[in-house]
Formats: sequence, structure tokens, C-alpha cells
Amino acid sequence: MNLAKCSIKALLGMATRAEIDANKTYLKLGDRVGNPLLKEKFHLLAYEEKKHRKVLEKLFFVLYEGDRMVVPGSVDPALLPAVVIKPSSSFAEIIYQAMGSEQSARDFYLGLAGKVKDEKKKILEYLSKVEQSHYQMLKSEHAMALEFEDYAERDIDKVVT
Repeated sequence: MNLAKCSIKALLGMATRAEIDANKTYLKLGDRVGNPLLKEKFHLLAYEEKKHRKVLEKLFFVLYEGDRMVVPGSVDPALLPAVVIKPSSSFAEIIYQAMGSEQSARDFYLGLAGKVKDEKKKILEYLSKVEQSHYQMLKSEHAMALEFEDYAERDIDKVVT
């Protein structure tokens, strides 16, 4: 899908859907892991994605006061891929998918920033940078998951006695 061919209205709706989905995914992951620090990190990511949704809704209202945002039921995975958690998915595979989602969100917001001006552009550039920081956090967690098989389940305080 080409961002240049989509309206800003439609793109904001897609971004909002992606943030809603990311929030749910990170909450699910936070509830799934036993490692307390990892649990906190996922809940932090979920919180930030929820805040992004609110920022997008405010931005839409500023740009299109009086209009209603249309949030699609799903987004083209080529544009903003969601994390798909299967029973057979390893923790490292799930984190790797999340890293890809964060990179796509970063690129999406940069592309969208090119379609608006002034403070609105800065807001979208900011969101892009936050998504990049999410990628960096997940990259480090992915490395840990690859190195330590039970990383998602272990509490380091209980390992060191």
C-alpha cells in the first residue's frame, strides 16, 4: 500500500487501529510472562501504545474538527504488521515479530509526517522516534530470549541466592 495514495484521514484511522492492536498484544504478553521485569516492560509498552492512540485521536480532531475517525477492523499487514501469537510461537519469535511491527510503525509515522505541516509534523515525528525506542527495547529482549531459553519465565532475584 502506498502512503501517498491514501488520505490523511484514512491513515490516521489505520494508525489508530495499529495502536489499539499493539496495546492488546503487549498487555497479553505482559500477562503471559513470568519474569517480573519483562512483565513491567510489556505493560509499559502497552501504556505507551494506548497514549499513542489518544495522541492520534486528538490530532484527527484538530485536523478534522467535527468529523468522526473511521478505525478499520484491521490494517494491511504489508503496511503495519500486527504480531500474530500462535500456540507454537516461541517467545523469541514473538519478540522478533514485535520488533518488525515497531519498525513498520516508525516508518509509517515518518511517511505520514511528510503529509502534514508544522506542529502536526512534529507530533508524528515524535511518535516515529518513540516507536524506534520500542524497537530498541525489544531488540535487547530478543537477544536475551535467544541466549537464555527460559528468560521470559525466570525471576532473576530467585535465580541468584
